[in-house]
Amino acid sequence: MKSALEIAMEKTASSQEGGSLTDEQKAAIAQLEKECQAKIAEQEIMVESKIKGLAAQEAGPEFGEAVHMMRQQLAEERARLEAGKARKVQAVRDKK
Repeated sequence: MKSALEIAMEKTASSQEGGSLTDEQKAAIAQLEKECQAKIAEQEIMVESKIKGLAAQEAGPEFGEAVHMMRQQLAEERARLEAGKARKVQAVRDKK
């Protein structure tokens, strides 16, 4: 049985010029996906830890503003990581 990632990669590959991906390309893309998800999870854990630390120290509007800023930075970091992953995936796809 194929995983959702394999099915999605096959659909994307068949819609692109040049045909389907090789097993090596699929493996490289899957590894990039895993690495990106791990980095995102690491960032989320770090931010949540900082928020818990702040909650113990501060209260009121300062806490809310700090939490908002940290979550915004997390969203920006997630977008940066996803963009980097997209570039790397495209580089793998372009290799023939």
